[in-house]
Amino acid sequence: MGDFLTTRLPFGLVFTAFALFWMATASWMGQKTGEFDLIGQVFPLFGIPFVLTGLYLMIGMPLWDAFERSHSWYALSDQAAYIATEIFGRRKLKRYPIADMDALELEDGAIGTVWFNREMQVYRKTRRRPGGAGMRRTYVSTTKTGFKRIETARSVYGLLVRQMNKLGQSVSG
Repeated sequence: MGDFLTTRLPFGLVFTAFALFWMATASWMGQKTGEFDLIGQVFPLFGIPFVLTGLYLMIGMPLWDAFERSHSWYALSDQAAYIATEIFGRRKLKRYPIADMDALELEDGAIGTVWFNREMQVYRKTRRRPGGAGMRRTYVSTTKTGFKRIETARSVYGLLVRQMNKLGQSVSG
C-alpha cells in the first residue's frame, strides 16, 4: 500500500479531477448555448488524454511497479548485486558491482527497500525566441535502482555496508 501513497497519487487525483471538470464544463457550455454542433461535441473529448494521464499517475504506475517486482529476482554476492527480470517473455540480468555503488540507502519497514544505485539523466532543450536569441533549459531526472520491497531489507543493507567498508568505501551503517 505504501507505493500508492507517493506524491504521484495526490497529483494524479487533482490532474484527473480537473480534466473531468474541464470536460464536463465544456460539454455543459456546448449544451447551454443551444448550438451543440460538431465543435461542442468534440471539444470535451480533448480532455480524455488528460484523464488517462491522471489515471496512469494514480493507478497505472503503482500497478506496473507491482507487476515488474513480481517478475523480478534479486541476488547478492560479495562482489555485486544482481537483478533478473522476465517481463512478457523478455529476460534481462543486470549486474551492479558493489565497488561502483554510489547511493546506498535503506527504506526500513516490515517490507523495506535497499537502494544502491542512482542514475541521473540530463536533458537540454533550446528554444528560439522571435528575436533570434536561444533560451536553453536543463532538466535532470534521477532513477534509483535497488532491491524493492523485500522482507530482509535491513540485513541486506547491513551486508552491503560491511562489504563496501571492506572495499575501502567509507559507509556508515
